[in-house]
Amino acid sequence: MSRLRTLLEWTRSVVHVLCGGDRRRTVLLMWRRPRGLFQPYGTTQENRYPGLFRLLRQGLDDVPQTRVLSFGCSTGEEVFSLARYFQLARIHGVDVDANRIGACMRRWRREGHDPRLSFACAGDVSQEVAGSYDLVVAMSVFRHGALSRTPINCSTWIRFADFDRAIDDLARVLKPGGLLVILHSNFRFGDTGTASQFDCVRLRSVQISPIYGCDDRLIPGMPGDDGVYRKRQAPTA
Repeated sequence: MSRLRTLLEWTRSVVHVLCGGDRRRTVLLMWRRPRGLFQPYGTTQENRYPGLFRLLRQGLDDVPQTRVLSFGCSTGEEVFSLARYFQLARIHGVDVDANRIGACMRRWRREGHDPRLSFACAGDVSQEVAGSYDLVVAMSVFRHGALSRTPINCSTWIRFADFDRAIDDLARVLKPGGLLVILHSNFRFGDTGTASQFDCVRLRSVQISPIYGCDDRLIPGMPGDDGVYRKRQAPTA
């Protein structure tokens, strides 16, 4: 049965490559596995989380000095949606796939070269300056579509150790008092070594993703802790 499933998946992958489009990009990403890849699927849509976007706008000043990072921005719908809520802030989109960043840039040019918006192809934020963002969003990034079948171990697709490192670096580029948003993750933010630097602002009440622990093993029935977290201010001397 496992051989048949493998053959079917391989055949499906070849068909997707031949057909082109985002499915082709997804298959090529899974084959290449670039450094920093978690979710290979680029599924996204305009204004996907309106209630959350309104909450974030209420919690942050919309001024030219405000900086927002969309980590794993796919083809840019999240960046362009946030730009409608934050009309003065600067918004930077990062994605591991150069083809999706190319789609972001084509839309950016079509829609008037908004100088507040920028994009880069990267699987991490190691090149970003520490403490440079007021808001970092990572939505449907720290997960993998294959885990919807709830395998016992997730390490074939994604690993907690990589998640832990990625979260640590996202926290590094966030200003004290800044907001970190994580949605649809297959890992718990609270299990990371960085979680102690944050206070929970809003915890998501519905969990739709299987959760894996620090050992990459499935934790049946474990609720996730997706939500909005605020980085604590540095203690005064």
